[in-house]
Amino acid sequence: MNSLDVLEIVKVVLVSIFLVYACSLDIKSRIVPNKVWKMMLIATLPLLGYEIYLLFFKNPISLIFATLGAVFMIAFAYFLYAINAYGGADAKALMCLAIVFPFYPRIGDFPILNQGFGLFAFSVLANSVIFAPFMMVSLLLRNLWKEGLKGFLKNPLFYVAGYRIPVGRIRFHNLFELVDEKGELKRLKKAVECDEEKLRRLRNYGIEEVWVTPALPFIVFITIGFFFAVVAGDFIVEVLKFLMKK
Repeated sequence: MNSLDVLEIVKVVLVSIFLVYACSLDIKSRIVPNKVWKMMLIATLPLLGYEIYLLFFKNPISLIFATLGAVFMIAFAYFLYAINAYGGADAKALMCLAIVFPFYPRIGDFPILNQGFGLFAFSVLANSVIFAPFMMVSLLLRNLWKEGLKGFLKNPLFYVAGYRIPVGRIRFHNLFELVDEKGELKRLKKAVECDEEKLRRLRNYGIEEVWVTPALPFIVFITIGFFFAVVAGDFIVEVLKFLMKK
C-alpha cells in the first residue's frame, strides 16, 4: 500500500464520520450547522494538500483536470440548490466532497466496479438519486409485515410511501390522513405538511395512529451514495455499461 492509498483511506474515514454525524443532526432537527462542513474541510485539507504535492511531480496535468472537475461540481451542486432540488446542507455536503476528493479515490481494489466519469462527487450524487427509491421497497415490506395484505389492496400508495405511527410521535412527517375544518377524517393521495393545527384536530378527533410519510433528509441518501461510490463505484455508469452490451 503506497502513500496515496493511505491518504485516501484517512480522508474516507474522516469524511465518513462527518457525514454520519450530519445525518444524525439532520434527522433529529433538520439543521446541520455550517461548522460541520468547515470542520470537515479543516480536517481533510492538509491531507489533500499533501496529495496534490505528491501528484504534482507524478502527473501535473491531472491537477488541471481535477481542478476543473471540482469547479464544475461545486457549480452544479449550487445550481441544484438554487432550483430547490434539495436543501442547503445537501449542497454543502456535495461541494465539500468535490473539494476533498478532486480525484476519484482508488484504494487497493476499490472501487470494484468503476470510477464513474472520474468525478467522485458526481458519482455520489448519482448513487444517492438511484438509491432513494429503494426506501419505497423497504417501506412496502415493512407495511406488508405489520399491516397485512388487506390494507395494501385498499391503499397501495400508503404502503410504498409511508407508515402508520402514533399521533404523539409525529415530528418531521407529512400526513396522508388529517381532520379537515369540518371535523371529517380525510385520506389524501398526496401527503401534506404537518403543523400544530393539524395535530390538534387529530387529537381532538380521538385518533391514536395516522398514516404519514417520512420526510427523510436527502443527506442520508448522499451518505449512502458516498459509501457505495467508495466501495463499488457509480451505479448509473454500471447500468449504462450493461445496457450497451445488449
